[in-house]
Amino acid sequence: MVDRSGNGLPVLSQWMDGVPTHPLRWYFEAERPSRYRGAVHAWWRSPILTAIEETLAILERVQPEGLAAKRQDFRGFWDQSAEGMELFLTHRAELTVASHLAESGVPFRFNGGEGPDLLLDAGATRVGIEVSSRRPKSLDSLTRELRAGLRARGMPAVVTTSTDPIPPVAIREKVRREIIEAFLPSDGGPGVTSMRVEAAPARPEDGIPAAWVTIRVTPNESVSRMAAPYNSPHMIATAQEVARNVLREKRKVRQSKLMPTVLVVDISGTDLPDLRCWGDVFGPMWEPTDEFVALAAMTMTRLSREPNLSFSINPYADLQTVYAISESTVPCALFTGLSDGVAKRRSPASS
Repeated sequence: MVDRSGNGLPVLSQWMDGVPTHPLRWYFEAERPSRYRGAVHAWWRSPILTAIEETLAILERVQPEGLAAKRQDFRGFWDQSAEGMELFLTHRAELTVASHLAESGVPFRFNGGEGPDLLLDAGATRVGIEVSSRRPKSLDSLTRELRAGLRARGMPAVVTTSTDPIPPVAIREKVRREIIEAFLPSDGGPGVTSMRVEAAPARPEDGIPAAWVTIRVTPNESVSRMAAPYNSPHMIATAQEVARNVLREKRKVRQSKLMPTVLVVDISGTDLPDLRCWGDVFGPMWEPTDEFVALAAMTMTRLSREPNLSFSINPYADLQTVYAISESTVPCALFTGLSDGVAKRRSPASS
């Protein structure tokens, strides 16, 4: 990989060394068009790559225990398909959280054994942070699949989407395949250029409305129009997905029993990343058997290493344990919401 800029991305290049099909290799072309206003940037200026470079550079500077294993894990990603990139983004989420702990001076180590991803000391107690993801095959995922299919056929990859009344949390596989077949027929013939389809919720009894999705292939700039009111049923459906498929997933349950652990779930793949009401929405979903002391929903774009975390504290967890964890992470701004939640629970007005 030739550095024609005089700057380059030295740490990222080192971490990817020897993996010619790493998911990030696509961005290392001489220059790539940006999705934003058609700008063209050189690979060493790619905001996606520079964000990861900064993350890795911080970790290399601090050298937390277990970093060598994470370098090896990083080189284990070789699939450049959309699915391969999704797997890599889960790994990136862990590295991002770790880099913020490192940058703020919070001592931690990467866990090379069973248990949560990151290990911290909270006084005399060993505590953990587990970083996971929940990326349902949503409208954004469908749009990217359509664009890739159009490009493969030599057609303009311009897809415009809109939803009514709210974006669907996930589109069922049968409906996805019907949409793909309509736009990209398997016999190679011409497909439709516009369609409107209903994405029914998996559990309509929960009060989540069906979403109507309009998809068009247009000669104009690709646009996605998705909007929902604050505290939308969409957020309830997203929280249900996280509770069912992450919080109570068998492996996660085993991890939660090993030590007091905060679970961070990257939900960036969903179509409504507004987390302002996450704590209120997720609060009623906790059950007495849940062992994680808190759950944070996290969103971030591929263009930045600055995530947004919103916390829900397990009401059945020992408050002193949660307080000890929050105190150990105070220097790290990402975990401010955890400290605020503990303070709220400890205040007389909340008792």
